[in-house]
Amino acid sequence: MKLKQLVFIALILGSEPSVAQTTDSLQTGDVPIGGAPIPIEIFAGNKAFTFQLIVSEQFSPKSRFGFFNVTNFMGDYKKIGQTAEFFSQSILTAQVWKGISVTGGLSAIGSSNSNLITVRPTAGLQYLFAGPDFVIVVLPRLDLTQTYNFETFTVLEFKPRLSKNWGIYTRLQGLYNYNTKLDFHEVSSIYLRLGVSFKSVQFGVGSNHDFYGPNADNVNNFGVFIKTDIF
Repeated sequence: MKLKQLVFIALILGSEPSVAQTTDSLQTGDVPIGGAPIPIEIFAGNKAFTFQLIVSEQFSPKSRFGFFNVTNFMGDYKKIGQTAEFFSQSILTAQVWKGISVTGGLSAIGSSNSNLITVRPTAGLQYLFAGPDFVIVVLPRLDLTQTYNFETFTVLEFKPRLSKNWGIYTRLQGLYNYNTKLDFHEVSSIYLRLGVSFKSVQFGVGSNHDFYGPNADNVNNFGVFIKTDIF
């Protein structure tokens, strides 16, 4: 799959309409329908760049039903033979108890090395806590076809305010994906961010650590990030 095709698919899957809440990053609040921002991040590392979008919305401020999407795209800096990777999850959520929801939707993953994009139905659970300074998202899920991969995606954000406009921004993000049919680790990652926030913009330094295959072959990527909200 060519890089331009992967970017196009990432934008399509990542551009679901948002309809309820989110003020700063994943922070929740009562926002008029159609006015909720969407946080995006661009990370420029020594080996590759990444683009990430995460949406967590309720259909209305008091609705038990909502939508969650995480889309991540990575590409290196080669002009010829560029390597690109992409994954996206688009799921519907139904809250059953205090931040815990059952989920169902689609998961997509692709790579320029394999020239394939695989789309599978998926189901699982979501735990979401979003406060003024702290955000927790935990999303375990299981692919319902093919290799029945089990995956857990987690985001922990800590972002205390220092003044009206300035604050500290930190994030720990993890992913673990296991192929249950063939019984091996397929891919996992740890993303770290440390920086400051100014109004609705966060920026600083970070690192991406990706692990591939049964032997968990490691690729480390160190660089800088900028993150903001779009509508």
